[in-house]
Order: sequence, then C-alpha cells, then structure tokens
Amino acid sequence: MKFILDANMPYSAKKVFQQSDRAIHVRDIGLADASDDEILERARQEDAVLVSRDLDFANIIVHPINTHAGAVVLRVPSQFTADDIKKVLKQFLSVVDRNSLSQSLTIVEPGQFRIRR
Repeated sequence: MKFILDANMPYSAKKVFQQSDRAIHVRDIGLADASDDEILERARQEDAVLVSRDLDFANIIVHPINTHAGAVVLRVPSQFTADDIKKVLKQFLSVVDRNSLSQSLTIVEPGQFRIRR
C-alpha cells in the first residue's frame, strides 16, 4: 500500500511503515509547502493514503471520502514529540487491516481509531 505523509508529520515517521508499504513524505516529492488540495491531488494521482495531523482532512464536507484514495488523520496533543507520534502510528499500524484504509477516513488517537467509509 502507498502512503504520503503530510508536512506536519515527522519525516522519521516513514520508518514506521512496513517494507511492503511505500511511504513517502511530501518533502521527498517537492510538496513541503504545497496546499492541502495539491497534496490531496497528488495522493489521489498515486492512489496513496494521506497521513496527516491536519484536521481539515477529517472534514468530509470539504474533502468527501469518495474524492480521495483514503486519509488517516492523527489527533494527538500538540505537545507530542516526533517519538510520541511515531509510537501512536506504529501501534495503529500494528492492529489495523491496511486494506480498510482505502477509500475511507480514519481518525487515529492514542490507543484507539475509527474508520468511516
């Protein structure tokens, strides 16, 4: 499965994904300063699930679920460090069926997640 990590995700979070996944950061593809729409369009073009801390991507009125390949939005406290974020992401990825992330909105919080199709 392909994932694109938004600019607000630690660059080192790419290492949390399995070798069978393809995880790239927006910095890798020249989109570090791109708008939400540009990043979401790139994810759509690559059929990649967007991983972000930007709650705008959780707004299904602005970004309806059927208009993208999938979004995972982490809701974590602003004081979380990169290591804290990676722990939450790693725990989530260890229990979720990655196939369920396609064509869905997934909200991830420490110790829990919910998927909306």
